[in-house]
Amino acid sequence: MTSRLSASRIGAAVLGASLALLVSALPAIAEVHVKPKPEWDQRGADVFLEGKDKKLDTSLIGLEIDGTNTKVQAYCVELPTPLEHGRGLKEVPWDKHPNPNTKFKENADKIAWILQYTFPLVKAKELGAVIGKDLDENEAIGGTQAAIWHFSDGAKLDKGRVKNGDVVALYDYLTGEKNTGIKEQPTPTLTVEPKEKSGNAGDLIGPFTVTTTAGEVVLKADLPEGVVLADKNGNPLADPKAGTLAVQDAGTKTEEFYVKVPVGTPDGKASFSVEANAELAQGRLFVSSNDQLQTQSLVVAFPAKASLKAEGSVSWATAPASSTPPPSSSVTTPPTSTTESTPASTPPAPTTTTTPVPAGGSSGDLASTGASIFVPLIIGIVLVGGGAGALLVMRRRKSAP
Repeated sequence: MTSRLSASRIGAAVLGASLALLVSALPAIAEVHVKPKPEWDQRGADVFLEGKDKKLDTSLIGLEIDGTNTKVQAYCVELPTPLEHGRGLKEVPWDKHPNPNTKFKENADKIAWILQYTFPLVKAKELGAVIGKDLDENEAIGGTQAAIWHFSDGAKLDKGRVKNGDVVALYDYLTGEKNTGIKEQPTPTLTVEPKEKSGNAGDLIGPFTVTTTAGEVVLKADLPEGVVLADKNGNPLADPKAGTLAVQDAGTKTEEFYVKVPVGTPDGKASFSVEANAELAQGRLFVSSNDQLQTQSLVVAFPAKASLKAEGSVSWATAPASSTPPPSSSVTTPPTSTTESTPASTPPAPTTTTTPVPAGGSSGDLASTGASIFVPLIIGIVLVGGGAGALLVMRRRKSAP
């Protein structure tokens, strides 16, 4: 890993007790993109819906995460929009379903419950035991998809034309009173916000917020000398002890950090990257990557690991010397006075140049941190407070009961 980071200066940091760190800083949003892989589809039983003349085929839809060979399985949450096999999809929050007539937004919690208690997360045989039927995978897919359409599109299974009692029984179970919903939306695979942020030299630039399902997030930054990661109070993060990389028992999946830029630092910009092997959570919504081109919206049916990378930036400018004009203007107010007043106008001007100095007093603190060393380094630390960071080791949030 050292060779991988040799081109960058690594800033050490401290983030909350839910994490442990290894590299440096971050601002970006990692969008997961997938594309349909028809050869990975698993067919389900055909179903009839009320008001539809023809039967509808069902399937557990196979998807591939872009840039990987990772398989994802999903169900449809949009009728009658067809799935365009050549069109990619991106991960979005539940409230970003693109169909203005969808019922998905109001019933997303019901669909999340279905996914938690049906195939493929629950094996068909086990699911059959719950409903008292000898259920196979084909029937499990058909009954599940019909139940999801009930909540995403207001569809109703035409039980008179569906001759398969196992499919009907599963549909009734998944749409019945036991479905109390799961209100908590699954965690985004990897989100770092904002993508970019700017400020003035002397400012704490941030916060940057990381939300993820990942156990580890590797953060890299190429920072100029003197620029460091800091906590919300602006305190540069102390040197961590080598070899103390550890995972804390934490329930949160969100952490924040700031970038501290000393007064007097020339205008500049720093680039960041975030890498994670994160879990694409069941229940996450995928819609067309192109807002102008339609394709069927899908929800993830089974968790999958995805290797992700995102990039972003932070920039700063020299703070404007707004404090200089006021003293000089106050001196010029008595222009009609004697010439003795004109020499008096000269002393205040030099004193105004000292005003930025107090903010620059942090430069001594910067030199005491690992982040101030302009050499490649890798540091593992146990996180103890809010701040900026590097390798984030994060505990997964427990599922809602």
